[in-house]
Amino acid sequence: MLEQLERTGEDQISLTDPDSRAMAAHTRVAVGYNAQIAVDVKHKLIVEQQVTNQVVDMGMLTQTAQPAKEVLGVETIDVVADKGYFKIEDIEACEKAGMVPYVPRPQRGPSVKAGRFRKDEFQFDADKDSYVCPAGQRLYPCSSSLLRGLKKINYVNKLACDDCAMRSQCTGGKFRTVSRLENEAVLGRTHRRFS
Repeated sequence: MLEQLERTGEDQISLTDPDSRAMAAHTRVAVGYNAQIAVDVKHKLIVEQQVTNQVVDMGMLTQTAQPAKEVLGVETIDVVADKGYFKIEDIEACEKAGMVPYVPRPQRGPSVKAGRFRKDEFQFDADKDSYVCPAGQRLYPCSSSLLRGLKKINYVNKLACDDCAMRSQCTGGKFRTVSRLENEAVLGRTHRRFS
């Protein structure tokens, strides 16, 4: 079986149905499929459906909404999905294809789990290429790397964190780092749609 996984590039094998996968459903795991459905809200009709063995919904937004847009024969559509579909590249692809995505951004990461300041509590200042933290200090670019083929820039201000009265609410380390992807302006547009 390990040879088969290596040969196919898959990460799991189902012994009962070769096309199915282990899917998490709330607190249970069951072997099955992931059904994707697009509904025309005005007429309450299913306009697109597909069944996949992709375990999570993330990355499925455009490939479900695009065929629905074509079936409806419209120039643009609003696409509404839950936070499980949130993927910045997918949201950007929807916008480029004439679709307006409404997908809430999930709050995740070590700071969220620890009950500390979330990234969305830091305000990005495009003119000064910096973030302003909840304590009013600026974080500046200090390093970059690639994430899923996108440039990721890390912003910090080690000196400001040294004697910050709010540091325990922000980080468990010596300083806080906030990262930004090169196409993160997409998130600003998405956030404003919910305002």
